[in-house]
Amino acid sequence: MMRRVGRQYRSWTLVLFGLVFRLAQIGAQEQPSALYQTENFNTEVMFRQSVCDLHEQYDAGNRSLENALEGLELRVVVGTNQYFQLTNGTIDEDYPGLTARLLDELAGRGKFTWRNSFAVSTFVPTENKTWTELLKWTTDTYDVSATWWAQSVDRLALGVSYPEGWYDASIIMVSKKNSDSSKFDPWSWLDPFASGVWIMIGVTIIFSGLVYWFLERIDHKSDKRSLHNSPLESIFLAGILFTSHFLFHPRTHAARLFSLSLAFWALLTGAAYTANLASFLVVQNSPKISISSVDAAVKMNVRICIFESTQADEAFTKAYPLYTNIIRKQEEEEIFLGVASGECTVAVTTVSSWRFWERNVDINDNCHMDWIGRIFMFVSAGFATTSDSGTLCTSLIRDVLNFHFGKMKEEGVLELLWEDHLKRTATIDCQYDTLPAGGEDSSSQLDLSNMGGIFIFHFALSILAIIVALIRKVYDKKKKRDVTLDDPPKMDAKFSNEVVEREERENSDEWSEDGSVEEAEDAQNYAAMKQDLCRLTSQQKNQAKTIEDMNNNISTVVQMLNERKQNRSSDALFFDE
Repeated sequence: MMRRVGRQYRSWTLVLFGLVFRLAQIGAQEQPSALYQTENFNTEVMFRQSVCDLHEQYDAGNRSLENALEGLELRVVVGTNQYFQLTNGTIDEDYPGLTARLLDELAGRGKFTWRNSFAVSTFVPTENKTWTELLKWTTDTYDVSATWWAQSVDRLALGVSYPEGWYDASIIMVSKKNSDSSKFDPWSWLDPFASGVWIMIGVTIIFSGLVYWFLERIDHKSDKRSLHNSPLESIFLAGILFTSHFLFHPRTHAARLFSLSLAFWALLTGAAYTANLASFLVVQNSPKISISSVDAAVKMNVRICIFESTQADEAFTKAYPLYTNIIRKQEEEEIFLGVASGECTVAVTTVSSWRFWERNVDINDNCHMDWIGRIFMFVSAGFATTSDSGTLCTSLIRDVLNFHFGKMKEEGVLELLWEDHLKRTATIDCQYDTLPAGGEDSSSQLDLSNMGGIFIFHFALSILAIIVALIRKVYDKKKKRDVTLDDPPKMDAKFSNEVVEREERENSDEWSEDGSVEEAEDAQNYAAMKQDLCRLTSQQKNQAKTIEDMNNNISTVVQMLNERKQNRSSDALFFDE
């Protein structure tokens, strides 16, 4: 009795322990399993499991190939890269990456699981190790190595087995685009300046027009025209000046100083625009080197960037063992950055790799790179397993995955998953020539760091011109007050009234100038009137002086006559006595 109770207790204990272990696995199903995590190239462990019993059931016809792995927890090693996303050590459920979605699709179709039993690896070979050696170790250690492994004869000879590929590892070249000078661009005339410079040019034209109008308001003599009631006309004349047509007629020191500043600004800005526009035309119409194939690139001895130790590197080295003008990079994105910086003329990469990186704004910020030439070698890539049909029967896993990958490709699911991945991860879409915010080609544009000095110079002289005009206005008021206190001779009423009427017409809104001829005639008549007025004023002053002299003479004569009269009176009195 006690023995039976003890056996039941142990049975329930084992069941409870198994349940707790299973719940722990379920609770941690979004994280790498610590049970299967190890360092790269650790040959003391092996997590591959035997599926020979499932293989026997398949051979016996008890299981179809489609469901041959039903109920199995597949032990997978996944590479942490752009195709598999972990957030704080947990699979990102918003978007786990293309590799995770492929595994989920395969697991759903094959009725097996993988999220409870996966490990992660950086998939970066250690020193003195190659990618092929890393591939061999992962397939010997795990049921499936889930990343994109390029197929090659050398790898097949090592016992590596591949299901249907999901990644196009065909070898291609990427280089900077040849500019299409025949492409119509209605806004190409804006290219010499950055957008900030064009905005500052517009602001400067409006500002300058308003400053000149303000100077005319301070002193109506600032310009031969009557602009103090026409700010829009002043802005228009400032805009015309940008095209090297000077239509201002400054007459005061302040207006001349400001006009000099504005003309100097227009001179430098226009010259910079013309020179940079010519530079753009020369660059856009320069003949470009055309590279149609990898063989052509080798014959032209161009500098080539390539991802070190990859299958593309191995294939290129095998085809051109004596070629030395090659730069091997440790990271995949570095080969594209090398082309962008001019370090390399072309990058040797794969089709799917370029499909991903061409949509990355940090790599291809203005869509200036493109696939060039023909495919050097057609290569398929995808998950990998070891070729084992007898010991652990791992070949069954390959066959099941191959079946489902084939169905997914046939149904178009693979391409849909790819397109969704590229759409989610893209930061720029070059297929439609769409540029990001601020993505214009600024390599040759003049921006505010180049052109800011002339704007500051013009603004400073504009402020100085306003100060000079204000000082002059204060000085003229003081002078007018002093002249009034001196009580000058009265002006001739006729010309005085005409001058006053002229000034009133200038200050009224009714004054207008219909044409340059009428304006010139008015200016001449006004000048003649002022000359006549000055002449009459001078004559009046001379006449007043003459009258004053005559009055003095008359006073002298009267005084002399009075003295004579007094003398005669004295003589008559003397004779009477």
